[in-house]
Amino acid sequence: MKKAFRLKRPADFKKTYKEGRRFRSPHFVLYVRENPGHVARLGVSIAKAHAKLASRRNRLRRVAKETFRTELLKKLDGYNVVVSLRYGAGQIAAGVIEEELKELLRRARPEGNG
Repeated sequence: MKKAFRLKRPADFKKTYKEGRRFRSPHFVLYVRENPGHVARLGVSIAKAHAKLASRRNRLRRVAKETFRTELLKKLDGYNVVVSLRYGAGQIAAGVIEEELKELLRRARPEGNG
């Protein structure tokens, strides 16, 4: 994923948490907030307490980024999206991760963006 499509600054994460709409699934929380730019940007937040091994956290990040890139990058133009892992989700399979994220992104999609 290109750097232009990533949330990098802690202030961007905080604004998205505070002002964004929240969507929940059994393993994830998705925060969506409009941004002044014209591209969708993604941030992934996975606490060490929720996935102990770095390799597992990295796998979750990669799956989240790939799902975002392939499914809804164009459909969420102008939005900041933060994916946050809920407690106990560190052990789920990649297929389950992808399906839950697709469902959350579908629910978060603004009307009129197909």
